[in-house]
Amino acid sequence: MVHVLAPKPVEMRLPVFFNVDSSVGRNAANTSAEDIMLVQFFLSLVGKKPEAGSLDLSPLAKIPVTGRINPETMSSIELFQRAAGASVDGRVSVAKSYRHGATAFTIVNLNFNVKRRFFQQWPNIEEMPGCPGILNLACRRALVGDLQ
Repeated sequence: MVHVLAPKPVEMRLPVFFNVDSSVGRNAANTSAEDIMLVQFFLSLVGKKPEAGSLDLSPLAKIPVTGRINPETMSSIELFQRAAGASVDGRVSVAKSYRHGATAFTIVNLNFNVKRRFFQQWPNIEEMPGCPGILNLACRRALVGDLQ
């Protein structure tokens, strides 16, 4: 299930971020369809607005956003990690803060990249291109609580 984390001390460029409750990707738990879908959707958004850099991230736009783990998701996580200069393990772990050692958690990097590319819509996930309805509800629930 998707949730929002607001670590202390706060990083002003990203005071809160969407987090996963279970790891996603290679050798990960992959137990939450919402968590998998969040990672897939964020990867696809990064691919839809690639920025100039050392690696071409446009292939990420084609990742299927299904909520089910697949080889495309794992290789997309690895490509993103490579581009971010992070340790490449194909896994998105649950973040307890912004960083794990010297590098940011992959989920934090994904949030930061989506926020930078879609700053006018952030954190309104439903306003971003191609947001699945089920993910929209999960993110809204994480931001404002249960909608029922």
